[in-house]
Amino acid sequence: MTDFLVAISIGPVQSLIEAGRRAQDLWCGSWLLSEVARAVALKLHQTQNSCLIFPNPEHPQAELLPQSSSDEPRANIANVIRAVISADSKEELQNKLEKAKGAAFDRLFGIFTEVLSQNELQNLGIDRARWQQQQNDVLEIFSAWVSLDNHEYNAASIRLGKLLHARKLSRNFEPMKDCMAALHKSTLDGSNNTVTNKLTARDAAKKLHIRDQELQQKRRLLGLTNEEELDALGVVKRRAGNLEQFTPFSRIVAHGWLNSLSDEQRAGLKVAYQPFLDSGHVTQVKGNDGIYADFPFDGEYLFLSRLAQADIDHDLKDKLQKQLAAIKSSPVPYGVLLKADGDRMGDLLSKAEGKQQSKAISKALHEFATSVRKTLQDHGGHAIYAGGDDVLAFVPLAQAMTCAKQLADDFKEKMKVIAAELKLSEALYPTLSVGLAIGHFVQPMRQLRARAIAAEKHAKGNKEHKPRNALAIHLGIRSGHEITWRCRWDDDETLNALTDFTHAFAQGWMPTRIMQEVREMAVHLKWTTGQKELAGIRESELERMLARAEFNVSVEQSGKTPEQIKESKKAALDKLKSQLRAQASGSLDELANLLILARWLSAKTTADIGGEE
Repeated sequence: MTDFLVAISIGPVQSLIEAGRRAQDLWCGSWLLSEVARAVALKLHQTQNSCLIFPNPEHPQAELLPQSSSDEPRANIANVIRAVISADSKEELQNKLEKAKGAAFDRLFGIFTEVLSQNELQNLGIDRARWQQQQNDVLEIFSAWVSLDNHEYNAASIRLGKLLHARKLSRNFEPMKDCMAALHKSTLDGSNNTVTNKLTARDAAKKLHIRDQELQQKRRLLGLTNEEELDALGVVKRRAGNLEQFTPFSRIVAHGWLNSLSDEQRAGLKVAYQPFLDSGHVTQVKGNDGIYADFPFDGEYLFLSRLAQADIDHDLKDKLQKQLAAIKSSPVPYGVLLKADGDRMGDLLSKAEGKQQSKAISKALHEFATSVRKTLQDHGGHAIYAGGDDVLAFVPLAQAMTCAKQLADDFKEKMKVIAAELKLSEALYPTLSVGLAIGHFVQPMRQLRARAIAAEKHAKGNKEHKPRNALAIHLGIRSGHEITWRCRWDDDETLNALTDFTHAFAQGWMPTRIMQEVREMAVHLKWTTGQKELAGIRESELERMLARAEFNVSVEQSGKTPEQIKESKKAALDKLKSQLRAQASGSLDELANLLILARWLSAKTTADIGGEE
């Protein structure tokens, strides 16, 4: 009997996760990939008890059972499974791995069948033969193995990684089963033919023998917009599980504003919004452990511009418009897609000299992933994916910074224990790099995800003087340009400045004009950059700007004498100005970006960002 270190990789990530136009597409794709990986891991565990390395849940027989998309998962299962399998021959090992792969296809086919069997989809003209063909083409699963008899564990692990990479590059290019010509492609990724063409045709109502109103209702079942087409995987992303489970991005975007309202104002909004739910124009929000129960609806029509454009009964719109007008503010239309990834995990994994040490690392990662959802909920966010050292989540704008810091701190604490046990150099301890992508809630999800990927890559900073262990924020202003900024987690001075500037803007202490003035100063004094002997010019210009700026600092006055209040105000103002000087000493461009980001991170209403909706 020989022990083999094996790895199974499940994909493609592109079509399962990255291809999507809505929050539901992103979330359901992540859930699908996790469920397929869960099935593989469970089959391996059932084949040989205690064989799993990644993942390594405490109770695999229970935690690896199929999970409904109606449930809130504690942690996702990553798409690369590792285990140590015993077998008498390579043929026996291959047989065990094929059974594990078969479990993945069984789980996927079960989900597809469940969706296609839904009563609401029975009269939509979906081509079932084409559905079946596409279903068979969804997954790509690769495996590799190394004998532990011929290699030390560490060397075997390194060789296994190289073999799996090589195997993924040598794909089996099988012919596509769905090759019908003259059909529109899915608008999610353009790789497959549509299965919804009968529903989206110009004469669809006539061909399906239904009225136009009923046709629109059926299109809303799949979230279809004009000119949008879906393949089988796209339909599954729109219909799998409980549709009220994942929170629409618009609701998360409006979360801070909704929390700032009185109970009476929220109650009035709920009454005005309920008819929109009853008529099928919005969805209900019940997931994320009920943290959005105060206003359990899709938030799209809280934004007056979206409400005005909606093709909805005039009386319904009028009641909601009056309710929103009475509040005299509207939510900021920007939110955050957070993407995080662990740093130096390769250094940690390379220190594992045996199966048990690898399992200990896996357990620490699983504990972190399990804690992520609660951290996101505490900050008003909703985790899309939390598996191993990877996190993808939606977060309200005003709470994104504190959420990112909490995740980074939690990851560092969880991993430093196992890193110390494996005698890893403290300088190489794992850390978490976090990218925050700020975007408008109507922006195509693909663009927002691309910004999040870029922000995470920026945080990693492989070309920077000090890479990794950082936060990067990328702001995409809908009517403007892109602003990018990076700061290491150990740069307390800059992080504290961002926090204090954000607070100052939120409280109205600092004039918003200061952002433009610093930007203009940076442009006008560009010629002095890098010339130490001209630093005095920049300092003098900054002092003149600070002297002109109208700060309006306020402090707690209870129990203080007028003189104490005056001193407290002066101390707070001096601190702000000192931080502005310190940040300007590095780069005026960076200070301008820092101030702009602080202004946006402080925003809860459209007025806070200049009235843009």
